[in-house]
Amino acid sequence: MAIDPTDVQASALADIPMDEPVIVINCHRYHPEAIYPADYISETKPANVSGKEAYHRYLWSVERDFMPQVGGRFLFAGPVELVLIGHVQWDEVIIGEYPSKQEAFRMQTLPGYEDINVLRAAGLAEVMTLSFTQAQMERLAIPDAWINRG
Repeated sequence: MAIDPTDVQASALADIPMDEPVIVINCHRYHPEAIYPADYISETKPANVSGKEAYHRYLWSVERDFMPQVGGRFLFAGPVELVLIGHVQWDEVIIGEYPSKQEAFRMQTLPGYEDINVLRAAGLAEVMTLSFTQAQMERLAIPDAWINRG
């Protein structure tokens, strides 16, 4: 199962304006037990945890240490009660907001981010990520559909 974009998906990302505010919706399914690399060693983050717990360690660090540096924030993070339509039973949904795609990408280059990414990979079994820009919402002519913090 995939937890990173394919080459085709990464190329399509280039069509989204870099300077538009962006909302990202992530649907997650977690491993029952975290799957760390064989050489993973951490005294503060033991490897014998559930996939959800490993991912939440990543999520808490992103929220506390990285999103504030790029002007991002989480709008929602919570369990999926029911998949009403579809075939994958997602465990949680995480919705994040960034002032631009450029800042969302910059967050991943900040010092220390790569160190916590091992927690993301250890926890996630599958991800579906959807991305929306303010311009897309305006084209849909939905009044006040975008939460504009500017």
